[in-house]
Amino acid sequence: MMIRPHTAMQNDFKSIAAYCREKGKPVFITEDGEGEYVFMSRERYEAFNEILKLRASLLQSEMQYQRGEVYTHEEVEAIIEAWYRDGQ
Repeated sequence: MMIRPHTAMQNDFKSIAAYCREKGKPVFITEDGEGEYVFMSRERYEAFNEILKLRASLLQSEMQYQRGEVYTHEEVEAIIEAWYRDGQ
């Protein structure tokens, strides 16, 4: 993990960016000694967002299960067939 003051973004941007790209890790940026920002590569950011979307989807599924919103295989097939048929 790398922690740098915000002035490092101006003075040493290229090496910070290279660290993020090569290591695949974020850099935490401080302002007045307090953590304020996180700098990371676009690839890492996109992967992180995909993980968050997956976790949200899994949580939604778990909540549906807890509410008893469970379907049999046959019910799912019927729903898919209806969507396909209605979409034509």
